[in-house]
Amino acid sequence: MQNKNLSNAVAVASGGAEFVSYGDVANESDYNNNVVFVDAAQKPSWSAVQSNLPTQQWREVRSARNSKLSNSDWTQLQDVPITDAKREEWQVYRQSLRDITTQANPATVSWPTPPE
Repeated sequence: MQNKNLSNAVAVASGGAEFVSYGDVANESDYNNNVVFVDAAQKPSWSAVQSNLPTQQWREVRSARNSKLSNSDWTQLQDVPITDAKREEWQVYRQSLRDITTQANPATVSWPTPPE
């Protein structure tokens, strides 16, 4: 499990309580041993943390998608010297980016390839 995703999921599940994570956390045992809260009573259950992981992963996917869209905005300006066919290729690519959240699993997103 990616520690960034886990840290974000723990923060959400705990309501922003202060904690420190030592080492990798791949399962409930690791979580119980390696994630320490300043106030132990604020430590959420492993299942509460797990339930927040897909939400956080989708946030990260959307952020990456938005960056790719922003980086390709220039292709849609009318004064950019590209052919209509190339502009259409970019439009298809950009629509594929917008549709990325229709995929089933945020951990295995298949990203479209931008036109050359």
